[in-house]
Amino acid sequence: MKDINNVILNPIRMRIIQAASASKSISASDICEKMPDVPRTTVYRHINILIDNEILEIVAEKKVRGSLERTLSLNIDEIAKHNTLENASQMAFAFLMNRYTRFEKYFSSENPDPAKDHIFLNNTILMTTDEEFENFLKEMQQLLLKYSFEYAENRKPRDISLISAPAEISKETET
Repeated sequence: MKDINNVILNPIRMRIIQAASASKSISASDICEKMPDVPRTTVYRHINILIDNEILEIVAEKKVRGSLERTLSLNIDEIAKHNTLENASQMAFAFLMNRYTRFEKYFSSENPDPAKDHIFLNNTILMTTDEEFENFLKEMQQLLLKYSFEYAENRKPRDISLISAPAEISKETET
């Protein structure tokens, strides 16, 4: 099996995982319809990588106009196996390096325009109880779902990354 971080952090595979996470199951052709900006052969290739690495599982197959149509779902158990303390540092590093690489490519591209492209970086320390933070995360999830529109000619992908990390606590704050 490949490094799970490399498998999951690929931008196309992340979009496939997002599409699969939005419903209990989804057909491969429905995923292609949600990603018309990506060639079907590319989407199917990435679906196969996710299946080979057990991130997606086939829940049904049927013949449709001479071809085999697969219905897929996220393999939550397999994904959870990789969500371990031992893997957490490596996952965080891979995630941050992936973000860095995207920024590096963007700023090295011809005529980057951060203002036009709405590039921003923000860091906010929230003072919350665990319950308040859980509510914040639920609201954030609903907000992200609210704006997860289907592809359309006038829409372009916007890569939003959220990171929750422990704040550094100074000696003065602890007492």
